[in-house]
Amino acid sequence: DRRVTFEMLEKAYQQTLWLRGHILGVMYDMIDFGSATKRTVGEVSASQTDSDGVVCLVIPEPLPGLKELTGTVEEHWTRMIHEAIAQQAKIDIPYFEKAHVHIRITTPRGTNNRKVWDTSNRAINVVINNLKGIFFDDDDFEHMSCSIEAGWGKIGMTEIRICSNKDLKKCEIFC
Repeated sequence: DRRVTFEMLEKAYQQTLWLRGHILGVMYDMIDFGSATKRTVGEVSASQTDSDGVVCLVIPEPLPGLKELTGTVEEHWTRMIHEAIAQQAKIDIPYFEKAHVHIRITTPRGTNNRKVWDTSNRAINVVINNLKGIFFDDDDFEHMSCSIEAGWGKIGMTEIRICSNKDLKKCEIFC
């Protein structure tokens, strides 16, 4: 009689996180060096509302926690953010003297969430570091501010909204 214990489930969860990073690594090796010609992990998107100057980048995965952030996962996220920025470049790349970055993380229930998680434990620097120098000069307090919002949803995703800090009231997140 073998019963499943909490420790066994925790070990399986940790192995799943490890495996995720390695699978992403193999996928990128195939794309960069092998026969794969197309990335198949979800589509990124970008949009801008001309009337209010808000840029919205959508990544089809919830932003990972800091504990999940391996080099391969960070590279995966950097690529997705840059794909979304490339799509935004087809519309326009606005520059903000002082930007506000709002990150909205939607996580489906029943995934690897055992409980409600702290928004401060998400890998927000991966997002902000890939936006600086493009939409604003630096991630210091003179050039940007940020906010994080998280919640449950049917589909896991991360929305990144960038707007002028002067026009926060026009930005959708404050309506």
